[in-house]
Amino acid sequence: MSTQTKITYRMLERISHIHRKIKSGCYPNTKQLAYELESGLATISRDLDYMRDRMYAPIEYDFTHKGYYYTEAFEPSMQNHLSDKDLRVMLSAKVLLSHYKNTPIYEEACSMLDLLSSNAMEGKNTALMNRIAVAPTVETNVNQEIWNSIQDSLNQNHILQFDYTDRWGKKTEQRRLRPYQLVLDEGVCYLFGFDELRQAERIFSLVRMKNAVVTEDEFELPENYEFESRCKDGNFGAVFSKKAEHYVIEFYNEARLLVKEKIWADSQVFKEDENKTTIEFDSSQFLKIKSWVLSNGCNAKPIKPEWLVKEWKWHIEGMTKLM
Repeated sequence: MSTQTKITYRMLERISHIHRKIKSGCYPNTKQLAYELESGLATISRDLDYMRDRMYAPIEYDFTHKGYYYTEAFEPSMQNHLSDKDLRVMLSAKVLLSHYKNTPIYEEACSMLDLLSSNAMEGKNTALMNRIAVAPTVETNVNQEIWNSIQDSLNQNHILQFDYTDRWGKKTEQRRLRPYQLVLDEGVCYLFGFDELRQAERIFSLVRMKNAVVTEDEFELPENYEFESRCKDGNFGAVFSKKAEHYVIEFYNEARLLVKEKIWADSQVFKEDENKTTIEFDSSQFLKIKSWVLSNGCNAKPIKPEWLVKEWKWHIEGMTKLM
């Protein structure tokens, strides 16, 4: 193989998968790997050659088991192809990924990062990892079969059929979705796309999906399918509606400083009075905005829109009855 061969992201994905399979001791062969990776036999053969010639992987073929194995313990590394800065960035990224440690994406992404940074996690790089922490958050678990079905549906542009339970746990319906994107938000995974039952774009939490099946029905991915474009100026996470509204919210006491620490919306404007800080902005992410206001208790007061004022008062009355 030419010394000028450049490793690509897709190639790294394949090599990471090949390494995991060989290391597991299941003796994968070229045909099996090609099927799992949806690649040609020649491509897998080139990857194996690259691992042997450039990464010095001790790969041999076992004719009894009809598959490949390592003749000795081996962990691939790309450290000679990366700068110290690249390694530090990747090691830092692995720490940040811990938000998703109970989801399949964590194992897959970490496998890729380990492939790139293996044997380089010493000295100042390890020290840097120890100086970065991710605050504990509420964790969710994603079913591996659901995850695999979603990935297949996304890769093939096939409609995904599944049973979905609402947020109150009272109603379960069968849905058919044209999946556009996986959306990650504070440790939770969502699937965004066009819901054929509602005839509108919707977003679904993966943990409330059951019995997912990739159908034979294909769909055409729209040109503008990105979830971010649906948020209409707001930065409140994985919620959206078609209509953007104008919000005016007053903050008091310690919340006055906290609210100014983040960019809640690109259009946000602050006004300062002696006793309060007022923020105005436009957004379509009404559910998260309501939760945000309520989470600040007596230090937040909505002024607009009217529906938010009514919801806020309703919650206050409800809490008063519990006293």
